[in-house]
Amino acid sequence: MKAETPEDIMARLTEAVEVIAATGKGDGPRGILAAWPGCKGRIARRRRFFSPAQVSRAEEALGWFFLIEDADARRALQFEVMCKAGGGKFSALCRKYGWKRSTVTSRNRVVLKKLAERL
Repeated sequence: MKAETPEDIMARLTEAVEVIAATGKGDGPRGILAAWPGCKGRIARRRRFFSPAQVSRAEEALGWFFLIEDADARRALQFEVMCKAGGGKFSALCRKYGWKRSTVTSRNRVVLKKLAERL
């Protein structure tokens, strides 16, 4: 596998959320959007069809979240990815939790860089 950049990782994670949400899998983001604070479920409205290879690629990428040991860092990145995939406004979510958006975004970049190094 070629070396991934943090931007590649973010793109793959965002794509993964979109693919899994659109496939209608009950255990994917579409099935658990209600459990994500601040996520309005808009991701699932995009109805597209994906090949089994695309779904497998998406499931692989979602598994990368488990490589992030710090639960708070993992949650912040998951929120940003869900919002980038169309699940809400990240700035509104940051306000809701009392986070400074620029701080969370730069911390997420560090997490993505570490994740890229592990992959």
